[in-house]
Amino acid sequence: MDIEDIKNELNVTTSAMMTQIKVLIDQGLIVYVNEKYELSNFGEVIVRKMIPLINTLKIYSDNIEYWESHKFGSIPVDLQNRVEELEECELIEPDLNRMYELPLKLERSLEKAEHIWEVSSYFSPAYTFKYLELARKGINISLIVSEPVLERLKNEYDTVLKMYLEMNNVDIYVHRGTIGLASCIVTDSFLSFSLFFKNGIYHNHAMMSFTDRSLRWGKDLFAHFKSNSLLVDK
Repeated sequence: MDIEDIKNELNVTTSAMMTQIKVLIDQGLIVYVNEKYELSNFGEVIVRKMIPLINTLKIYSDNIEYWESHKFGSIPVDLQNRVEELEECELIEPDLNRMYELPLKLERSLEKAEHIWEVSSYFSPAYTFKYLELARKGINISLIVSEPVLERLKNEYDTVLKMYLEMNNVDIYVHRGTIGLASCIVTDSFLSFSLFFKNGIYHNHAMMSFTDRSLRWGKDLFAHFKSNSLLVDK
């Protein structure tokens, strides 16, 4: 851009803008070519790295108490490094009169889904029966659970488990390792995940995001755990 375009874009005066441009030129980040200012080659590299950093800091600062008190390290490292893709996360907690039920916003979002993918290492009867209801409506469900969760399904909810396994639109996998996070749900329209407190305690909540990048992040997390899971058959 020329100086007039820059002034108009940033709504600043010429003197204020030129002071900053001079600093950037002295640092080799901006060059002046054909009466216009543009990024140098290295300036372009820095800007590409800067945007993910800014997005990461925004995600952290928007929910700083959550990230500081929960086990962020339970997320696979390659997905930790892409945390900026979560974008616009919102902490959803149930009302006091629904403490042991699904958060209402999450429940309503699930009902609109066409396909549900979930990774879970904790057991909740509320999810168990809700998923059965959704599966009966024709919603596709792919569920990865830890071995202890599968054992509880077999021992205490055997009838429900058999119903799941008889449905063509439900796949259940058992993960052969540790699932460090409480759960991650991704559908065609939203991402939801829940982490344990650092002391290992779980509380009913969901961090939700509705952006395309967050959906890709969630599906990649599902694929990560599926690669080391076995399909449960009848």
